[in-house]
Amino acid sequence: MNLTAAGNVIVPAYLALVAKGYVVRCERLTNEEELWVAEGPHGRFSAEDPITLLGVVGVVETRGADWAASDSEIESFIKKFDYGVP
Repeated sequence: MNLTAAGNVIVPAYLALVAKGYVVRCERLTNEEELWVAEGPHGRFSAEDPITLLGVVGVVETRGADWAASDSEIESFIKKFDYGVP
């Protein structure tokens, strides 16, 4: 399978969150800004869109309460992807 984050994935991302037991709502902050919020089994999460929101939930589902990356994990990531290097 090959899937890219795009407009046609927004509704399936929302449906995946609902299937995982989350209540999802959209708070309109301005005419152009939205905050998507999911509340459910692992807590309350928010993001700019349902695709990103599903990713945030996935981080907690995968890594648990200790979701944050350690210094060594961050260093490995930076080195592997030349992240932040001009």
